[in-house]
Amino acid sequence: MYPISDLTAFCRRTTGDVPPKLVGASTTVVGSKMYLYGGRLVSERRMVSDIYMFDLETFDWERLVQHYEDDIPQARYFHSADTWKNHLIIFGGMAIKPQSDNPEDLCVLNDVRLYDLTTGHWLPSSSTAGDSSPSSFIPNARYAHLSSVTADRLFVIGGQDLANVWLDDVYIYDLTAKIWVQRRDYSRHCGTYRSVAVTGDVRVRLPQEELRNGQPTSSKIGARGMRFKVDRSATPTMGVTQSESLVHLPYSAPPTDDYPCDIFLFSNYNFTDVQRELEVFTPLSDSDFTISDRSASMTGTSFPPGLRFPTGAILGTFFIVAGTYLSQTYQSFSIWALDLINMTWSRIDPGSALATGSWFRSCLWPAANKFLVFGNRHGNLVEDYNRRLLSWDHVTCIDLEAFGIYQPPPLVLEPHLQELGLAALEEGILTDFEIVCDDGRKVKCSRKLLEDRWPWFKEQRRLYLQTATRAIAMMPTTSQHVSLPDLPGAPSQQEPRPDPRLTPRAFLLSEPYPITLALVQYLYSTALITPLQHAPAVLSQLLLIATNYGLTHLQSLVKHAMHRALSYATSVGIYGVSTLCSCRSLQIRYVPPYFISCLTLRLTWHN
Repeated sequence: MYPISDLTAFCRRTTGDVPPKLVGASTTVVGSKMYLYGGRLVSERRMVSDIYMFDLETFDWERLVQHYEDDIPQARYFHSADTWKNHLIIFGGMAIKPQSDNPEDLCVLNDVRLYDLTTGHWLPSSSTAGDSSPSSFIPNARYAHLSSVTADRLFVIGGQDLANVWLDDVYIYDLTAKIWVQRRDYSRHCGTYRSVAVTGDVRVRLPQEELRNGQPTSSKIGARGMRFKVDRSATPTMGVTQSESLVHLPYSAPPTDDYPCDIFLFSNYNFTDVQRELEVFTPLSDSDFTISDRSASMTGTSFPPGLRFPTGAILGTFFIVAGTYLSQTYQSFSIWALDLINMTWSRIDPGSALATGSWFRSCLWPAANKFLVFGNRHGNLVEDYNRRLLSWDHVTCIDLEAFGIYQPPPLVLEPHLQELGLAALEEGILTDFEIVCDDGRKVKCSRKLLEDRWPWFKEQRRLYLQTATRAIAMMPTTSQHVSLPDLPGAPSQQEPRPDPRLTPRAFLLSEPYPITLALVQYLYSTALITPLQHAPAVLSQLLLIATNYGLTHLQSLVKHAMHRALSYATSVGIYGVSTLCSCRSLQIRYVPPYFISCLTLRLTWHN
């Protein structure tokens, strides 16, 4: 019998221009690429300003050629690196003094440098120096500090100066105006040895809570059963879905002024009796920010041990932290997740993939819901940690979705528009078409809407018209032939006036009525919001339909709903349909125990 954790991770050797062993280098993920910058060469004790690009899909390294005419930054290590509008943002760090050849003759920096990933050029240092900033807002030079970007602002937190004195402050740099705009004292010691600050690129919205705390939907789109009736005294349409029974799933959305992306700052210290702190920085519209302490809210049956040089990330509604755990009897690279809804900690078990070797640097690939850890599977963790050595020879890829950690799909329509679309279906607006189910019952709907939101259906109708037109053209004309009458208004060139003889009025779908209705409800609302759609048996059939007909957004919504509905009662059914639809992460998450052995063998062979 194999442990289920061995299904969630695998290790690969990296290829290409593999970077040398480094100390204090930075890693930043942009899209499907990770960028490594700077660091100190272990072999020569020399600092570098090199940039390497790692392809997260192919596991291949490429050293990027920098243009000699650029204003290339001074080589450094223990700096910070972030991303903003397809730029790398480098701040501070420790370097060798200019014009010095002595590797021990060090200085610390406080410059902001931007590298344009689109053009491959460094922006001149004069354009980002922030010389017009008030002198009190310009940060002291520092290294081993924390940084994060949100609301077009770079937050620089803590760190140490050249004398290794803690710098207990927060500075904010406006990335649009290229000036420093804020400074605030911060009463905690923060640095890369014990802390990590992270933010997400998108924010997860919780519409059920927002609707509960805000105005009812009917205030925007009218009363149920009356939303498309001109005569307000008319009898409401019967059998409509009650608003109180609708289910609005959490969704991902770009940050706004009302819903910005927060910065989560996690610290752990006193490793013999670990103390953990979590504070949330929320940006305000006036370049200021608020800080809320969430430390006391964290719960769980187990908590992260003391993690040295932690790295972190935000994925969906989870805060992920990883780092090196060292004790007298046990050493490992440990990964933990904090559910930000119920504030409960859980451990991410990568199985045997990280059981041996030297692993230190990790990153999140949010688009794929994967967590990657870099190192050397043949190295010694304790020896490399003592030298602060980072290796890039191997990478372990962990499927976070198999643990129920993933980025929820985005909305196509706002919640009140989803309800309006459902109302259009239930009130029979512009119905000129019927879907006939395998039990003979019919769902009335709009053919135009089906074509706009179901590409397979549109293509089938095009092929039908093409075949029918060709057949009519081959038929001999008769004296009784009647041509199409001229109607006022010129027909559109993109959509010529249809021949009524070739306009289908019905479509036979070999699915039961409840499944068909749930599918049409999705096509009208672009969401899964009705109780019918969330029934486990209906979700299973919708996943099959989405897979067979290439409805990728529907597939992502169904998987999202299935993750939230998983239980021991539904695990066998979800396992079966996820296997048919090649939804591996969903398949692994609640695989029945008696399937583990054979599934492990099959997936290992597949890899």
